[in-house]
Amino acid sequence: MATRRPALPTSAQMRAQVLAAIAERLAQAGLTQKEVATQLGLAQPQVSALLNEKSDGFSLDRLVDVAVRAGLSVRLTVTRPYKRD
Repeated sequence: MATRRPALPTSAQMRAQVLAAIAERLAQAGLTQKEVATQLGLAQPQVSALLNEKSDGFSLDRLVDVAVRAGLSVRLTVTRPYKRD
C-alpha cells in the first residue's frame, strides 16, 4: 500500500511555481550564470541554485523580486474557498 505524501504548505507551492518560472526564463535567456548574476543583482551561486530550482535561502518575497528583475510578471489572486450548499 502506497503512503500518501502530505501536501506542501501553500507558501511552499507558490515558491515552487515562481522558482520554476524563473528557472525557465533564465534557461531561455542563453546567458552565462555570471551574466545573469550581474543582470539580476545576485551572486553566481544563487543563480546556480535558481537554475537548479533549489529555493533554499530564497523567501517568496525575494523570488518575486528576482522574477520581476528577470522580466516576469507575478500575480497573486486571493479568493474565498468555494462552498457547496
